[in-house]
Amino acid sequence: MKLFIFIFIFLLNSSLVNSALVEMENEYIKIIGDVDTGRYIIKTTKGDPNLDSDQNALLLYEDYPPTSFVTIRIDNRDYKFGDFEFVGVFTTPMIKRDENIFCSFSIKNIEISQNLKFVKGPTTGNFDTVEISYTIWNKDSIEHNIGLRIMLDTYLGKEDGAPFRIPNFGDITTEKMLSGENLPEYWYSYDDLGSPTVRAQGTLIIPGEIKPDKVIFSSWERFNKYLWEFEIKEGRSFRRSVIGPPDSAVAIYFNPKKFAPNDTVVYKTYYGLYGATIYKGKVFNISLGAPSTTSGETFLLTADVQNISPYKAENATAEIFLPGGLKILGDEMPKKELASIGSKEIKKTSWNLFADGSKTGIVTLKVKVEGIVNGKLESEIAERNINITGVKKIEPVVESYLIYDFSSINKLIEEINSLLNENNRLLDNINNLLKSKGEYKSETAEQDRKSIRERITNSQFIEKKIPNAIKESVKKSEIQKKSGIQ
Repeated sequence: MKLFIFIFIFLLNSSLVNSALVEMENEYIKIIGDVDTGRYIIKTTKGDPNLDSDQNALLLYEDYPPTSFVTIRIDNRDYKFGDFEFVGVFTTPMIKRDENIFCSFSIKNIEISQNLKFVKGPTTGNFDTVEISYTIWNKDSIEHNIGLRIMLDTYLGKEDGAPFRIPNFGDITTEKMLSGENLPEYWYSYDDLGSPTVRAQGTLIIPGEIKPDKVIFSSWERFNKYLWEFEIKEGRSFRRSVIGPPDSAVAIYFNPKKFAPNDTVVYKTYYGLYGATIYKGKVFNISLGAPSTTSGETFLLTADVQNISPYKAENATAEIFLPGGLKILGDEMPKKELASIGSKEIKKTSWNLFADGSKTGIVTLKVKVEGIVNGKLESEIAERNINITGVKKIEPVVESYLIYDFSSINKLIEEINSLLNENNRLLDNINNLLKSKGEYKSETAEQDRKSIRERITNSQFIEKKIPNAIKESVKKSEIQKKSGIQ
C-alpha cells in the first residue's frame, strides 16, 4: 500500500536526497531510474506536440523507491527484481549506456538484465515510448522453471485511477484478466476524452517478439500484495480500500517455462504516449486512434465517441469515409451501430484497414458520428491523417504440387498384358497337343521353348523398367501464387 503517513515525511525526503538516480530524456518523455532498486519512473518532458497540457506529466506513479516493479518466478517461488531481501545481487548496477538505461540482477544463478530505451510510438510515430526489456539467462548447471511479470503502476497527469481502454473491447474500470485469443494488441488510457491531460498507451503484442500469456488490470495494492497469482474478481474496484481512492495498475505476464542450463529468453513490452486525434464537437467528442504511418500492413482505427450533451443520443452511428489508398479489410461495414449513448457516456468502435498500394503520402480519413439528441439529428465529423509510406512488396509464395503422368506406366502394362496373352496362347497350344496325344516334334518344342524364354526375358526387362517409369511419371510443377490482401 502506498503510505501517506505524515510522521515519516522527513524520512522520505531524506531518501530522495540520498538516492542515486539515472536519467535519460528526449523532447517527448523522460526515464528516471533508481540505482538502489533498479526500478524506474516514466514522465513526459514536452509530451505530445498536439497537447498543451501534458508537459512534465507523470505516466507512472512517482515515489522512491518507485512503485512499479518486476516479479521473477523461479521454480514456483517469487522474487522482486532488485530486492536484496531475497539474496539477490546487482551484477551490473544501473547505468546509462549509449541510449539505454541498463542494469543486471542475479538470483540464485539466474541473471535478469533490464534495459530501457526510447522507441517510436506505434500510434504517434515519435520517440515518445519506452521499450521495457528483460533478458533472462539461466547460468546454473541445472534446469529451472522461470516466469516474469512486469507491473506498471500507471498514473496520468494527476489521475491515479484512470480506466483502461481496449480496442474492440471497451473500458476496463474494474479488475479484469485477458489471455489467449482475447489478449489485445495494445491498451490505452486518458483522464478525460474531451480535455485529456495526458494520454498513455501500453503495447502488448510487438511484431517479432514473444507474446505475453496474459494481462491483468487491477489495483496497485493487489499487485503489491500478491507478487504473482491471485483470484481475479471481475467487478472488483481499482480502489486501494473500500473508502480509498482509485489506484489502477496493469501487469503483463510471461508464464514460467523450462530454462535448460545456459538458455536465454528476451521479453519486451512498450509504454508511452498514445497518439489520437481528438475532435471536440458541440454534441459529440470523437477520439480517433491509429498508427501515424503504414507501409501496407493491416492496422486498427479506433473511435471513442462521447456524448457531451445533457440528453441521451438515440440511434447513434459511426461511419468511416476513406481516401484513396486505404481500404477496409474483408467484409467489415463502413457504418457501425452505437445504439444509444447516455449523457457523458463514451462508446467505442473500430475498423480494420490497410493500404492498397494505389497511393502514398499523407491521406485523411473521416469518421462521421450521428445520433438523435433531444429530438434532433446531430452530426459531427472527425479527421485523422495517415502517412502511407508505400506498400511492402509481397514476394510470391511458391507452392509445389505433385502431378502424376501415368501414360508410360499404362504403355508398360499393355506390353506386359500382350506378353502374358502370347505366353498363354503358347501354353494352350502345348496343352492341346498333349490332350490330343498328337506328334509334337522336337524342332517345334525347341522353337516354343525359345519363344517362352524370350517372353520371360522381355517380362523381366519390363519389370526392371517399372520403378523408373513410376519415378518419371511423378513430376513436380511449381505454381506461383501471389499472396496479399484480397
